[in-house]
Amino acid sequence: MMAKKKRGHYCKACGRNRPNEKFTGKGHRQHLCKDCKRQGRKPYNPSASDYDREVTDLSKSIKNCMIVFMEETGFFLFQYKNDRYITTDDFDSGIFIYQANTVEKFRLADFSQKNHDALQEVLHKKHYETMENGHVVDYEEVAENETLDISKKRQQYLEVILSIDHYLFKI
Repeated sequence: MMAKKKRGHYCKACGRNRPNEKFTGKGHRQHLCKDCKRQGRKPYNPSASDYDREVTDLSKSIKNCMIVFMEETGFFLFQYKNDRYITTDDFDSGIFIYQANTVEKFRLADFSQKNHDALQEVLHKKHYETMENGHVVDYEEVAENETLDISKKRQQYLEVILSIDHYLFKI
C-alpha cells in the first residue's frame, strides 16, 4: 500500500500543510504562508537558542538610536515597536517610555524579565554603534534651537529631548 502524498506546502512558522494558494512566491521558498508572513512570524529554527533569537529580534526592532549629553549625565534614546524610549547611558535607572499626550511624559516601561539580559546586551551594542555613527547631540544646543545636523528619522526625538527635565525628577 502506497502512502498518500500530501498536497500543498508546509509552513515552518505555524506547522500546517496549506494549499499552494496560501503561499506567495517568496513564501514557498521561505516556507511561510501568507497569514504567518503578514503577522511577522518567523520560521522556527531549532538550531538557534531562544536567547539568540531574542537578541536577533531585538536588534532588528530597536532603531533610530540617539545619545543626548547634559552637564552631568547622558541619555540614550531609541525606538522600539513605534514607541520612543529613554534611559540613562549607564542603563541603571530603568527604561522609560515617552508619552507625548499626557501630563506625565515618561512612564517606566514594562519589559518582561525573560528578555531582560537580551535587552541589556542589545542596548549596549546599539549604544556603541550610535556613538560610532555620530548620532550624538548636546542638550544645550537643542534647548537653544541651534541648527542641528539630525536625520529626519531622529527629528522625532526633539520633543523627547526637550521633555528631559520631567525625566530628571524620576531618576
